[in-house]
Amino acid sequence: MDLVVILLLSAVICVPLTQLLGLGTIPGYLLAGILIGPSGLRLVTDVPAITGISQWGVVMMLFVIGLELAPSRLWGMRREVFGVGLLQMVSCAGVLAALMGLGLRHLIDMSWTGAIVCGTALALSSTAVAMRLLDERQLTRTPMGRTALGVLLLQDMAAIPILIALGIIGGGGTRAPSFVSSLVAVAVVLVCYRLRVISWAERAQLKELFTAATLLVVIGSAQLFDHAGLSAGLGGFLVGVLLAKSRYRESMETSIEPFKGLLLGLFFLGVGMSADLDVVREHWRFVTFSVTALLLVKGAILYGIARMAGLPSYHRLPFAMALAQGGEFGFALFNEAWDNGLLSAAHRDLISVVVAISMAVVPVLIKLVERMQPRRGEGYTPWAP
Repeated sequence: MDLVVILLLSAVICVPLTQLLGLGTIPGYLLAGILIGPSGLRLVTDVPAITGISQWGVVMMLFVIGLELAPSRLWGMRREVFGVGLLQMVSCAGVLAALMGLGLRHLIDMSWTGAIVCGTALALSSTAVAMRLLDERQLTRTPMGRTALGVLLLQDMAAIPILIALGIIGGGGTRAPSFVSSLVAVAVVLVCYRLRVISWAERAQLKELFTAATLLVVIGSAQLFDHAGLSAGLGGFLVGVLLAKSRYRESMETSIEPFKGLLLGLFFLGVGMSADLDVVREHWRFVTFSVTALLLVKGAILYGIARMAGLPSYHRLPFAMALAQGGEFGFALFNEAWDNGLLSAAHRDLISVVVAISMAVVPVLIKLVERMQPRRGEGYTPWAP
């Protein structure tokens, strides 16, 4: 109970403060996490437990996104997912891996293999940060939001073969995705969908039971995928797509929204707690240069991709900025690489700090760009034509 009070109090104090400063909500959660975490006041020390719970916020967010995408619409996004998304992943992974291998690895004595792993992982973006930033600016339903979602979905799927590759290269860690288990997980989700499990709870006409059933559908599907070695977020997204044309869609979205918001806030708190300030102090030159290089190089590639994809000129910069940071899947890949002996614990912690700082910096940069834009009246957004 004390832990819950600490988490809620830190968020209630820091988030309004950063909003008052015009920085948005995400930096507030990150600041709260740093203050109460191991590098701050040490009010919370079991960071893995917090981050483990908070991952459900990302799962629920992907479930809600899936509810908005009927299978026909998802098929209609194949260009954004397998065209733009694949181009982004290959180009960013190639350039960042080369940058890590040819230059940055010498600053911290990292192996070539470790540098390639880190560069590939840094090509992934944070779904939680990007979609939150776009949603706050009402850009999710624009062509730019659709393209960003396609890129993020491809990254989510790409994380799975990357995890498998790390296990093969490193000789097999503690856990690797199983093809048979993956098929079983997908089959179970499809069978439950055909049996219309959610309708059983709806017949009772109890709001709290329907909410419980919705949580069971999302968490159960995500757990199945997780135990199969796949992405839990992918499981949540898949069941959301299957239910996109269900008559329960709006009720399920309403039921899960409060949990999604709270757990996403907890996710950003966990990212703030995981930032090791001792590592930052010891390697501040490498951290500063790495974060700057990541945002500039990845942002430049994304801007070029946005132009090639035909996005309007006023949407290219927000698209590039929203996706330029590192992602939450990066933490999982760094841990897997360490588990397979491809990264040392010190290198894993150092690159994780780079990802966490990049996630904190992007919302602030976007706010600064918005402030520099001339205003045209109440409700005006600088990303509008």
